[in-house]
Amino acid sequence: MKRLIILFAATLSFAACTSQPDRATAITDTTVAVNTSVDDSHAAVGQKMCFQKLAGTSNQDTTSLKLVMAGDKVTGDFGHYPKEKDQRVGKINATRDGELIKGIWVYMQEGMNDTLQVEFKLSGNKLIQKNYTVNPKTGREVFSEASVFNIKFDKIDCKN
Repeated sequence: MKRLIILFAATLSFAACTSQPDRATAITDTTVAVNTSVDDSHAAVGQKMCFQKLAGTSNQDTTSLKLVMAGDKVTGDFGHYPKEKDQRVGKINATRDGELIKGIWVYMQEGMNDTLQVEFKLSGNKLIQKNYTVNPKTGREVFSEASVFNIKFDKIDCKN
């Protein structure tokens, strides 16, 4: 596990040092700067919860989350697996305040590392994600005044 974390951190560091523009710094008035480091040190002692959302005409698109909550810290795995499209797979580093979870998702898509703010609300056996709008100037997904919690995930048994 430590090797995987070190490899992930090295890959993220390498991507951050490339000459490509830093898309993660495109912060607008509707976003909040969030610490992007992923801390899995408390994962072994936290409460584990898993969620899944199936979508598409035949439920062929899957989005899954495995969250580990230890006090107000939340870490986990978040992956979006659409059929025959590019996947987004990565780690979440967040904080929890009551039923609200806010943080950053560090993910890889099409061989590129990127980050995206995430917000979730725990509601019974559901996890509800806040939706995004696309900033027309940057082309990035962001939260706006029109963003609401409407992407529902069902709680499932964690595999491990």
